[in-house]
Amino acid sequence: MRVNARGSSFAKDQKPDREQPRAERFRKAHRAGQKVRGTVVEWRGQGLAWVEIDGYGLLAQLSPDCALGRERTFLVVSLSPNIELKELPDKPEGLNLVI
Repeated sequence: MRVNARGSSFAKDQKPDREQPRAERFRKAHRAGQKVRGTVVEWRGQGLAWVEIDGYGLLAQLSPDCALGRERTFLVVSLSPNIELKELPDKPEGLNLVI
């Protein structure tokens, strides 16, 4: 998923000045290769949802099985020119034993 300063995974090049500081703050607080957790706060349409990651609201493309309030794990793939996150699969809950 690619997220730019507008918070949209599909917006191109034009970044409004009021949004730029939010993207820059996210870039300064994170690094490529870092795993981050985010909470789904609002669905916006076909596979798009607002996700809050460390206090930053980002519009992200998510798997359709995500429920509101559910935490997801992401890998920060790139921070420039766009913020690019990859949704990581959930860890199995409970014990996972092989005998």
